[in-house]
Amino acid sequence: MKINFIYLRSKITNDPRFLDAEKNAFISELNVNNDIELTDKGETIFFIETGGTEEEFKEIYEDYQDPYIILATNANNSLPASLEIASFLSKNNKKFYLLHGTPKEIHDQLFEIKARKNKKRQQQLNNEVKLLNGKRYGVVGKPSNWLIASDVDYKKANKKFGCELIDIKFEEFKKAIDEAKDIVDPIMFKPYLNHKIKKETLVGALKIYSALRELIKKYELDGVTVRCFDLLGTYHNTSCLALAMLNKDGYIAACEGDVPALLTMAIAREGLNKSAFQVNPSYVNVKERYAYFAHCTLPLDMCLSYSFDTHFESGLGIGIVGRLNLGKVTIFKVGSSLDEFECYSGKISANLHKNNLCRTQVKVDFDEDISSLLSSPLGNHLLIVIGDHKDKIKSLLSK
Repeated sequence: MKINFIYLRSKITNDPRFLDAEKNAFISELNVNNDIELTDKGETIFFIETGGTEEEFKEIYEDYQDPYIILATNANNSLPASLEIASFLSKNNKKFYLLHGTPKEIHDQLFEIKARKNKKRQQQLNNEVKLLNGKRYGVVGKPSNWLIASDVDYKKANKKFGCELIDIKFEEFKKAIDEAKDIVDPIMFKPYLNHKIKKETLVGALKIYSALRELIKKYELDGVTVRCFDLLGTYHNTSCLALAMLNKDGYIAACEGDVPALLTMAIAREGLNKSAFQVNPSYVNVKERYAYFAHCTLPLDMCLSYSFDTHFESGLGIGIVGRLNLGKVTIFKVGSSLDEFECYSGKISANLHKNNLCRTQVKVDFDEDISSLLSSPLGNHLLIVIGDHKDKIKSLLSK
């Protein structure tokens, strides 16, 4: 088979040589049978090396024709980026194939691609749920550039759920950080400081928390989603700790400016009285029905224990390494169209510690078909809620 790889890699990376080595090793394993030839005249495949590549794909995809073939590895947030790209293509009525797994599995998928079927497992949302009636949520900065399939019609959200979405400029957020008063004593997190996390980093992270509390108070909000990656350049810090604390405080706090994730978290809080862990699907094994999910922030009230590390992609700020209780969970997400949602029951079987994924990592086993996670995704984030609430969610949202 002749293949023309289009490599997409985020500009935010600590070690490009490491990524080069990973990519070359992957391709070597992919071609272990010597039946693949790399040539610019071959089948075009978009090799998604890392997260944060969605916007770059959006800029170039019209230079190619569908069906698009997207290759996602199980490291460096390749899969969540690929899911956002696939959701974007679906939203724009473009055909695609999403290849994911080990090099051997992807090799087999390539040779079976014509036989693949695009199963749809989404369910239709009720026209008027009104579950969030009277709630107000802030969108601090626009959604991150890579969320190319996650824009939401604010008026439609108000009509369907009864909530109000309010844009807050990122400049106002920065001003609030610069003027933030210390409302949390850093000493309470002293046991979590280490050679990677210095006191000044912790103080900066707590100022971000204080600033978000101030915006919540000013705009009388029930929650926020934050364009958090923009903090890296100005403050060399992250909102991971702030969002983790806000969720524990009882507010809704989502990252990357992801509005569908924010609304899904709000549904979990109002409909189930549960906090929700916003995650990247990092590896999905359809055949054996399990997946890895990871992110650098999660509600502190969901943790059995936690520690601090740096933010995965940047090596800056504070990322949360949380340990979750093993047992039943529900994984669901409302799509950006607000007309459909996906929902699965699973079981956390392990807390993982891989060095090429975001800091909090879990393995979830499923008793049901999960092929639609790849064939018809609703963006690059999902939400994990502790307990089996699949039937309750369906009753809350379904037509």
